[in-house]
Amino acid sequence: MIIATAGHVDHGKTTLIRALTGVDTDRLPEEKKRGLSIDLGFAYLPHPAAEYCTLGFIDVPGHEKFVRNMIAGVGAVDLALLIVAADDGPMPQTREHLAILQLLGVKRLIVVVTKTDLVEETALQQVKAALKELLSTSPYSQATFFSVSAETPASTDNLRTHLLDLAVQHARQSASGYFRLAIDRCFSVTGAGTVVTGTVLSGTVKTDDTLQLLSSGASVRVRGIRAQDTEATVAAGGQRCALNITGSSLRNSAPKRGDWLTANPLLEVTAAIDVHLSVVGSGKSYAADANPRSARKPFRHWTSGHLHLATASTTCRVALLNGDELPPGQSALARIYCDKPIAAVTGDRFVLRDQSAKVTIAGGSVIDPLPPGRGRSQDARLRLLAAMHNSDPALALSETLSLSSAGIDLNRFIATANCTHEELSYICKQQQVVSCQSGGQSGGQWWGVGQEQWRLLQDNLLAALETWHQSQPLLLGASPEQLQKHTKPGLSEAVLQTALQALIACDKVVRQGAIYRCKGWTSALDDTHETHWSKLSQHLQSAGLVAPRVVEIAALLDCPSEEVLKLMNTYVAHGRLYRVSANRYYLPETLQQLATMAEALAQQDNLTVAAYRDQSAIGRNLVIELLEFFDRMQFTRRNGQHRSILQPAIEVFATEG
Repeated sequence: MIIATAGHVDHGKTTLIRALTGVDTDRLPEEKKRGLSIDLGFAYLPHPAAEYCTLGFIDVPGHEKFVRNMIAGVGAVDLALLIVAADDGPMPQTREHLAILQLLGVKRLIVVVTKTDLVEETALQQVKAALKELLSTSPYSQATFFSVSAETPASTDNLRTHLLDLAVQHARQSASGYFRLAIDRCFSVTGAGTVVTGTVLSGTVKTDDTLQLLSSGASVRVRGIRAQDTEATVAAGGQRCALNITGSSLRNSAPKRGDWLTANPLLEVTAAIDVHLSVVGSGKSYAADANPRSARKPFRHWTSGHLHLATASTTCRVALLNGDELPPGQSALARIYCDKPIAAVTGDRFVLRDQSAKVTIAGGSVIDPLPPGRGRSQDARLRLLAAMHNSDPALALSETLSLSSAGIDLNRFIATANCTHEELSYICKQQQVVSCQSGGQSGGQWWGVGQEQWRLLQDNLLAALETWHQSQPLLLGASPEQLQKHTKPGLSEAVLQTALQALIACDKVVRQGAIYRCKGWTSALDDTHETHWSKLSQHLQSAGLVAPRVVEIAALLDCPSEEVLKLMNTYVAHGRLYRVSANRYYLPETLQQLATMAEALAQQDNLTVAAYRDQSAIGRNLVIELLEFFDRMQFTRRNGQHRSILQPAIEVFATEG
């Protein structure tokens, strides 16, 4: 269980942690000299009876100038200790830290009144009463109170016992999702190399795992792990963690505070995030003496500020998505434009300070870390953001699908929600989401469509194909590219192809070569076309694997090249030919033979231009044209010099569904 301290400077946070754990978290010489915490300090308290149960304390600075570090410390904790000195009572930083705890969504709070030996009982009760009044309108109105004194070490025993009991009861934070760690420190250790520390926000990491340093894209390997101040081979969500990492790219892209280490292959940095923004109010939990002017001012559209998210911070501007201003204490949807790229996933909490970085003015949670560039305030977009604003990925997916007639990009959902592929597949199965994939499971398109939307989408696609037949009566059918232009905007290739296959399966659509037609639709070629086809098909068959150029076909048919191109494209529209390049056309059965040859080479992990040229005995230029055509058909995918097979040739080049 991770516990953060919060409270005014010199109210005894570091002293309390030392009394609880025996560890002095003032580790920097400057902190010793000045007698206050400047940076984050850490201490651990193993449970004396429960194995693998350790309390991790984050001692965060209380001085106003160091609030930025305080925000980084409480970004991912299970419980906070609000420290208040009995001889001072609630102070401005007490109130600001309390507001930050609320904005960051810290769910549990314990109030610890320190220095009780310096006041009479009556004064102590007055301080407690003031604190209860302060908390009465906050989520912490039922917070537990403890009174301690540095002069009486035994006074911390009850608090320690209470925290250890909570640690046993505490359900370990879910290890679901890809591993994510927000780096708060980076240093070198002699004989070990680079070490980074932070709180694991999700997932698990093991020794020898490969991770990505998100700011630079550098790949690193985990050499060693220390979780909750203990040598370990695994670290999981909710733990304080130190990782010894190595990688050839670390010399040029050293990790730094604010960076992320992640196992999510789809996570990326962003310069804009759509958020649910809550403006600090003027109520008791953030009294006027903590912020005399800002507490009364509305939050205006395009306000400048400093964004703090996990351990990262950047200047930014905030665009309200509905209205020009937001009163204190109110919430709304907004888009934050950052002056430097950051990383975030749905549900991450943030704090916004004013332009001078002295006053906390707002906070909230991330909804969409990868928003579209346009239409930020359109009604459809606002409805979609409202649907996405759910901490449960399953509910967010369900709500989003209900508003998405063309489906949603599930790879993008993995990036924004940080679900693993396996977790999202399970959710889709439970909700009976129609899964649409093209290009294979790794690196290809993966879209999901709700059941009701799927039925409507197939009806609309069938209607579009019928309309195409009416408008193009001389053509046998339409290609997927042609259909895509006549269907719903935003319909992905994966959804289109899956829907066409579903219509073929229910005997409503027929595939012939590269085109699709409604069942029962016919469009005969005239006698001239058939005469030319008889001669052309024989020539193409006799040519074998090397298709003749258009100019050669023009000479065979004794027609101008322009007329031959029209003729060839007509045969393509009737499913009799495939257009591989600008001047090469192939019979389906010949392409099937060439594709089968590619499959055999791929099984030997040898599908390269050179190997395919040697196997097929055709020229290098034509080989390149063929392989690029296979890529476009989603039959193969290029990976450097090699290619892999995405789906069987018989499925890609079947002449009929």
